[in-house]
Amino acid sequence: MTKAWYNMLQALALAVLILLCPTVKAQEASTLGELKKQFANTNAVANLVCVVTDNWQIAFLSHNKEKVGAVFISETEKNAEHGYDLNETASRVAELVGMSSPVIQEMENQETNTAIMIDTDIMEALADEAEHVFWGSPLEGMAYLLQDGYFYIDNIRPNGWLHWKTVKKSNVELLMPMSPTKLTAVEITGRQHMSEFAAEVLARKLGLGSNTADEPTRNAVRRQINCSAVPYMNTKRNIIGAYHDKRFAIGKRNSVAHMFANRYGGTVIYPSQHSDWPGEEEEVVEEVKESKPLTPREARDAYIERLRALAS
Repeated sequence: MTKAWYNMLQALALAVLILLCPTVKAQEASTLGELKKQFANTNAVANLVCVVTDNWQIAFLSHNKEKVGAVFISETEKNAEHGYDLNETASRVAELVGMSSPVIQEMENQETNTAIMIDTDIMEALADEAEHVFWGSPLEGMAYLLQDGYFYIDNIRPNGWLHWKTVKKSNVELLMPMSPTKLTAVEITGRQHMSEFAAEVLARKLGLGSNTADEPTRNAVRRQINCSAVPYMNTKRNIIGAYHDKRFAIGKRNSVAHMFANRYGGTVIYPSQHSDWPGEEEEVVEEVKESKPLTPREARDAYIERLRALAS
């Protein structure tokens, strides 16, 4: 077991975990493009495809628009009826997308049955490459945090954003959007005020390095993006940590400004129409109209009409 694999499991250990490997059959993995064809109704943006089937909302997440590295599974409503329960659905999903080493984390702090499933082989490979949380796609940012082990996933917000908490009682929580093609900002929630010191500590936990800008430089940026304060800035990576209206966000300068304006990240949106599971579509039975026997007179008239048609 590698250190990255151990840290991922440790980061997820605060929730219910189920190893699905023994139940998953090896098969050819379905890419995001193939999933869009396999389900009748999908909503696809950037690196994810969303479907609704068997009263389950399922979001397939990728880092490269091909391989699926993580999946969100949640009920359409509380106590909805299903042909397959959460764990059975997770196994079906893992088989469909060809996950080689799936692990599912059930969310304990949500009203409806909800879970996130990751392919640890893919996530470990992404984590080994990522140098910080904004290295690439949201999935790569997620892999970086799981490998570091300081944050764990507490729940999935209704808009599809991941809610992270720290394994230590630091009162610092993260909200991570999962729909952008590239992750460039996260919002910080919780009760801790982000002073210069606290913001720098957080930035280091995210792999972003130390504060490299003096106060006049940070004040200039504050005026440029029209925010309340910029306690952190790393000029090498063009990353800032800023306050605005009691909200704190960290990331690329423009992305932070867009996040404060609620124009960054978007939401994970599921289609309004359900889909059958691939290969389980209901057969369309054509209605066969019963033929009524003709009377002798009707048969004679039909025969004469046919002769006239042939002669014309």
